[in-house]
This record gives sequence, structure tokens and C-alpha cells, in this order.
Amino acid sequence: MIPAPPSRMLPSSLRGEVAAVRAADAGIADGAPEAEQRVQAAEQRAHEAEQRTLAAEQRLCEVERRVKELEAAHADDGLQLERKAQPDSGSGIEFTTPGTGFTTAYLARAKSEVPVVPWTAEDSEPAFSGTIDEFRETMADEKTRARLNNKVKVCAACKKPCAISLASCNACGTSLDGVPTTYNDNVFMGFVHGISKGRFPYKMSLRYQDESYLCFDDPLSLSPLHTNCIPTHCYVPDLRFLFVNPDRGLALINKLFEVGAKVALEQFWSNEQFRNKIFNGETKPQSAADIMETACCGLNFPPSMYQLHLQFIHMPMLPYQYFMARKNGHWHHGRFFPLEYLRKALALGDKVKMEVNENTDIKDIIHKVSENGVVYDSVHREFLHKCWGLQERFSAWAESDFECQVVNEKVYNMADGRMEPGSDPKGIQAEDTKKLQNYGRPYTEEGKTTGTYYKYAKKATEVEEFC
Repeated sequence: MIPAPPSRMLPSSLRGEVAAVRAADAGIADGAPEAEQRVQAAEQRAHEAEQRTLAAEQRLCEVERRVKELEAAHADDGLQLERKAQPDSGSGIEFTTPGTGFTTAYLARAKSEVPVVPWTAEDSEPAFSGTIDEFRETMADEKTRARLNNKVKVCAACKKPCAISLASCNACGTSLDGVPTTYNDNVFMGFVHGISKGRFPYKMSLRYQDESYLCFDDPLSLSPLHTNCIPTHCYVPDLRFLFVNPDRGLALINKLFEVGAKVALEQFWSNEQFRNKIFNGETKPQSAADIMETACCGLNFPPSMYQLHLQFIHMPMLPYQYFMARKNGHWHHGRFFPLEYLRKALALGDKVKMEVNENTDIKDIIHKVSENGVVYDSVHREFLHKCWGLQERFSAWAESDFECQVVNEKVYNMADGRMEPGSDPKGIQAEDTKKLQNYGRPYTEEGKTTGTYYKYAKKATEVEEFC
């Protein structure tokens, strides 16, 4: 007979089976062949179970040995790996999870670029070869010169000019607390007038142009398809002034959307590689109305550039920017006005017509519109739900596309399971933006963005006041 293994090594179910067989065998005469076979079969199964248990213990010992080796290898930089075999251990990777228990993370350090959709507009030279300051000197009218200025807060970290109402930079997330309000150059009006440069060349990653409108990639793209659409035939400092003439204002924003949708359909949705990767291989929409279902568009007040511009943001967002949006870093309540809201509001016509000047409180406009049945809070909430749903729908980003995750502002390398204490999340995010955006494509051999000037550049007298 096969010797019985130590009972402590057997699973309880097999120990019971062996005992039962032995008990039954005790009442049978020695040499009974059927009883002996039953005992042998049960003991054979018990022996096999013992071998599996020993093998598992050996694997566990090997895991323990490997963990100790890795911990010793990283002892100099203070890194310790999480010990899955001992969940009650006090060691492990420190993610600095806040007391709320909610951890934030996003994919980072892209391994490759998104499919490139280069700008295709005609390459043009600047209409005014000097600087924006020199252009100002040619304008005798103070009111017209004022169009070339923005009121902003400049981020101390990334130097982005931010709207004066923001609490933190909507590019890098740095706090704007204590940052003074200053004035800077209105680059968008520099585009309209075809000015050569200000602090940098006023070239656009141009997608569309005609004698009345421009569409160009946003230099601070939130998604692989993020454009700004602006009028060039009229000056509208911000969205409040649309309510001076709601009918005309509605026609204007509808035209801006039409231009943005045309670019999205003809340049991005028509690019098969881009469509398959970024739009999850979905069928190309048939019309601008269909594009409204997949784009998250709107206007900011106060703006960062004082010329009306429709933010045409086609989902999905870049991983970091989506992370920012979920943290209320984009589309701020009370500052961002979804296109859906403005369309409904301006469609009320004379019911919401009002006198507007530089000091008009945006809350007065929101209140007047609400009195006529269009509630800002409801539309803004629906807009955010739409954005979150579209990010899920397209699901463009896979872990295999990236090397790292940034967890609570700490860089975690997914390949070797360790933190990178010396890595700067903001630096990685900046590099990722360059890889994942379409602004300034194609890049030069030196990796610099490219662009051009407005073919139909306007003289100051050719740009009329909206109201």
C-alpha cells in the first residue's frame, strides 16, 4: 500500500475521504480486493494533493526570495515594492492617497504620436511685417487700439495668459492666487490683421480661412482635435455682446460651429488612421448636426483672448486634460457657456435683448435667460455628462500606449512597477501634449511647430463693431 502522507498536509475533504474508506475497510476481511482498491485510490489522490501543496509552497518561497532581491536592489533610492504575498505587511509603494480615499491617476509618457493630420491651408506671408506694437502706432483711434489688448492673469509656472476669473491655470493647474491682473497682446486680433509677430511669430496652424472666418488649431490643445473658430469681419470682445442683437448673435455662433464642423468632417474624420485610433473606428458622421453629438463646444467668459472664439473641442480629450476636466479644471461652472446653452438663449430673441457694456455682469444675462425658461445650471450639467459619456464612448487611450501613470502627482512606471521620484509630471505632460496634439503639424526637422498667416488679412477699418 502507498504510505499515508501526514494528515496536516491534506485538504480536509481528502482527510475525510481517507478516514471513511479506512473505517469501511475495518469491517471487511483482510484481502478483500474491492476494499483494498478503494483505499489505494483515496490514498493516491491524497498523495497527489500533497505534491500540489508542496509545489505551491515552493512557488511562494520563490516569490518571497524575488521580492527581497528587488527590495535590496532599490534600497539606495528608498523604493520598496508592494508585497502581494503578504497583504498585512507595512511596506509597499506610497501613492499618497488623500484622506478622502479617492485616488486620481492618468496615463502619461506616450510611447508614440497620434496619427498626424497636418494643417492644409494656403501658405501666406504676413500683411503687416512689423510687430503688434508697431501696428498700434499706425492706429489713431483709441477704441480701435484697445482691441489689441487682453485683461489677464499670467501663470507664473507655464506663462499662459489666463482669464482673470480663474483660480488656477487651465493649462498646467498651478494656482493663480495672488497673481495680479495685467494686460497682454490680443493675439487673435493679430491673426485677423495679419501681423507678423508680437512676443512670438503670429503664425497659425490654419485649418480653414475665408474673407469672414478663421479656424485654427488651439496652441493649448485639450484633445487631438481642438480648434478655435473666430470671425474676422467684425469685432466681438466676448459673448455678452451677442445679447445686444440676439438674432445676429445666434447666426454668428451657428456659422462658427459650421466652420468647425466642416474642418472636423473633411480633415479629421476623413483621415482613416486618425478615425480608427482616436474615434474608435466609428463611421464618419454625415453632417454638421451629427458632429454636434460628438463635439463639446462653447465660449468662455471672461475669455483669455478678447475676440469672440468658439472652442471646438472634439472628444476624446488627452488623458491629462480629461483628468483636469474631472477635477473641475476645465469648463468651469459660471465661466464656460456650452454652445447648446447659447443657442437656446439667443433663440429667445427680443426676450433676452439687452444693453451691454464692459461692466455688464454676466449673472444679469444668466438671470434674464433663466426667466425665459433656459436654465444655465441644467444645460451646463447636461453638457458635462455628455463629455464624460463621449470620453467613455471613444476610449482612445490604452495602457500599452504609455509607459507611466501619474498617481496623485507621483510618476509610477508601469513596466517595472516602481516610482520615479526624480520625474516631473508637468514636464511629462508637456511632452505628451506635443506627441498627442495636431497643432503645428507637420513639425520641422528640429521638432518645431509650423504655421502660416491669414490670406485675407484685414485693415483696422475693415473690422466692424458687432454692436
